Formats: sequence, C-alpha cells, structure tokens
Amino acid sequence: MDISPETQAKLDKLLAKVDELIPPVETVRFKLSRDSTTVFDSKLGGVPYFPKAIEYPTVREGESKGKPLKLLAQLNFGALPKLAGFPTEGILQFFAYPDDLYGADFDAPCDQNSFRVIYHENVITDTSALIDSVPALEIDEELFPFTGEFLLTADKPAKMGAVATDFRFDKAVAAAYNEIFGGDVVGMWDENGKGIRQVDKELYSAIHSRYSSKTRVGGYPFFMQEDPRGYDDKYSRHTIMLFQSDSENVGDNWENGVCWGDVGVANFFITPDDLAKRDFSNVMYTWDCG
Repeated sequence: MDISPETQAKLDKLLAKVDELIPPVETVRFKLSRDSTTVFDSKLGGVPYFPKAIEYPTVREGESKGKPLKLLAQLNFGALPKLAGFPTEGILQFFAYPDDLYGADFDAPCDQNSFRVIYHENVITDTSALIDSVPALEIDEELFPFTGEFLLTADKPAKMGAVATDFRFDKAVAAAYNEIFGGDVVGMWDENGKGIRQVDKELYSAIHSRYSSKTRVGGYPFFMQEDPRGYDDKYSRHTIMLFQSDSENVGDNWENGVCWGDVGVANFFITPDDLAKRDFSNVMYTWDCG
C-alpha cells in the first residue's frame, strides 16, 4: 500500500514506542521447495526422523483412537540458524491427524489427542535404527493442508516487532498512540469510536504494513481472524511462537503448495518456561482461515 510521508512518520514513531512495550524477537523464515528430503531435514511432510524403538504417535482417544498421525512439520535445530531460547540441537516434530480440523481441537488447543509435538534431543545417525516409511494412512488428501513433502530452507535470523494480529498489540498500540499523539484511543478498533481506525484510518491501515505471514519459527504470529490467546488467560502465557505454517503456493498454482482451509494459517505456541525446560507437552495448536 502507498503511505503518505506524514503517515509514515507517524507510523515510525508509533511502532518504535510499541517496540519498547513489546520488544522485537528473532525469527527465521523458511522457503518451501519440492526438493527431495532426508529423514534428518527440516521439512513439511514426508517420512519423519523416528527411531524404531519409540512408539509412533497415534490418536489417543475418540472414534479415531489408535490411528496414526501424519508428519506436519519437522525442524532440525542442529542445522538451523541459532535463535535465542530455542534448542540448538535436536529435532522438533509436529504431527497431526488428517481430519476436517487437521487434528486441532479449538475448545482444548493444548490437548495433544489428535496432534503431537515431539522433541528428539539426541539424534541417532544410524539410519538402520530409524523407520524408513510411515504407517499406512487411509485418508482423503483434502483432509491435510498439502500433499507430498516440502524441503524447508532457512533464511538468516531477523528481528521482528509485534504485529497487529498478536493479542498483546491492541493494548500496547493504544498506550503508544495516546502517549505520542494525545487522545484516549482504546486499541485498533472500537465500536464506540475510540479506535485508531476511527480517529486515523490511514494510520490504521499503515499499521498493518508490518506483516508476519509465511512459514517461520519464532517471531510474532499472523492470524486471518483473531488471536485466540486473548480470550482465555490460561493461554496468555503461551507467548512464544514455536512454529507457523502459512498457506503458500509453490510454483504456479495452489495445488502444488500449502493451503490451510480457505487460505489460512496455523500456529503452535509455547510458554517461555516450557521452552526453557524443553517440555513440549503443553503446546497450543490453532489455525484459522478467512
């Protein structure tokens, strides 16, 4: 979008203050390709790194109990750029059951019944000790965001400031706006006319130019709708974005890419304490679409 010089100056001041209130964090963005992968690569789909001695993840309860999960994503931290607070070694995996909700439970987003997050701290290099195929999955391909596999190639780490879709942004941007420009706005939008959208529509639109989509680890999340962490205090501690999988076309069409529902995005969140302990049992998984 085109931003006038006056609005750009206001935006720069506003976001600088927001960055003081919600400090920028590092993120690594991934490029997706249809290149072949090994079981050790960072990737979407395909055959996961998985020791034969460990029980393969399945649905725990319900009508699909016992059915195997499908690899959604795998991150080999030993081969990725280093991010503060994140593992520097080991392989982190995200599995999901291929159903109409992609294994998510929006009422209990931390309940790893139909999805699973598994961390292999010590990686076995002897491939004879690893599985070389996945359990048979009798699924409709439309019940998963993509087909086949994608190699994930990491960009260099970059600092990223909070964006408008993060649940903490609304309060911070209101405080920043009122301090810098005066007034009594309460956030980005308000039905009583006290939102930035109502008092400065051009600035409101410009704020959204700080964007956070695409597949990445770390950083701040993008949502097609709203951040569910803002609705329930028990999820407000899940402040670290562990992984984001965005809808992306690879090549000339969406059929060769990733599509979450109606061109949506999925996010996995973890608390700082759990990440420090490398405890991935309470990860929050959610996705939404337009």
